[in-house]
Amino acid sequence: MRLFLLILFVALTLVPSYSFDPRADAMYEKLTPDQRDEAIKYGKRNIRKDVTEFIKEWSVNNGDTGFAFITTEFLALAFAARQAALQSAELNNFDIEDTLAKSSGKLVFRVSLFGNTETFSKDYTALLKVGDKVHPSTFWNNSPGETYGGDPAKPQFVADSDFYFPSEGINPDSTVTLVVQNKEGKEVSTFSFDLAKMR
Repeated sequence: MRLFLLILFVALTLVPSYSFDPRADAMYEKLTPDQRDEAIKYGKRNIRKDVTEFIKEWSVNNGDTGFAFITTEFLALAFAARQAALQSAELNNFDIEDTLAKSSGKLVFRVSLFGNTETFSKDYTALLKVGDKVHPSTFWNNSPGETYGGDPAKPQFVADSDFYFPSEGINPDSTVTLVVQNKEGKEVSTFSFDLAKMR
């Protein structure tokens, strides 16, 4: 997993150790002051944690078929606090409000998929299924694939795609399914997220 690109994505998207709070029964929206403090503490207490572990609560790992995570307001603020702590700094009120403003009102998914060419994912789009409703992504970005693996005769590629959806109308305690598809509309990979289990 390209940890640097994951770090860059969360930092640009704006978008511990304590563990998931079992009292939470829905994804946090419009963070309360206590939830803001919780996010900041999560980020500060986990500055040395591997990024994949840091975002584990918000991620789905399908092994050879791909990896995906969702940037919620909580994760965006936690990551901002982590980045500040790595520089021995503290978030001020402007930093906090700016981070939350940039992540408010949308659900952003980053997906890492595998293919045989550098451009395998360039036409990928995504849908978000919530119950019997289907929401198309309002914006997406597909990065060129980068090589990985040890066989230069048969190079494999991993590419990151970002898919944006408005959060309005999506119940924060529902299970949503992200469906990545090619330009013909054929399903490439799916990722199921239980929003009630994440902050």
